[in-house]
Amino acid sequence: MESCAACRRQRKKCSEECILAPYFPPNDPDKFTVVQRVYGTNYIVKLLQGLDTEQRGDAINSLVCEASARVKDPIQGTAKMVHELQNKIAELESQLVAKEEELMNMHSKYDNLLFLQQMGSSNGQDFIYNIDTIEDIMYEQENPLSLWELI
Repeated sequence: MESCAACRRQRKKCSEECILAPYFPPNDPDKFTVVQRVYGTNYIVKLLQGLDTEQRGDAINSLVCEASARVKDPIQGTAKMVHELQNKIAELESQLVAKEEELMNMHSKYDNLLFLQQMGSSNGQDFIYNIDTIEDIMYEQENPLSLWELI
């Protein structure tokens, strides 16, 4: 049997009862190296022994993520990643609000054009026949000739 990455790093023979073998395969030694550097082998073994078998894989994935972040940024670690993701979410939410307002504005313009058509305004009637879809309104909004100039 080939030694797992953890046993190979410790320069010992891997047994069939090795608690680390399922989570640190021999073909991925860096995974164990980064976790061992931050937490130490004893901590990893004790943690795994205290968990149910179903929870161990998630625990190792969490340790790998946290250890990788700590190696890149020893001060903030994953807190920096969380902060950056929160900022990105806030930015995307503000963009979503802006796009929703833009969409409401386009719907309002379209409703005004329909009203003009119903009222029999020739200017609005001539123009309304050229607008078939909301995409046409979006094109007109980007065009120098504003829909509001026709009203």
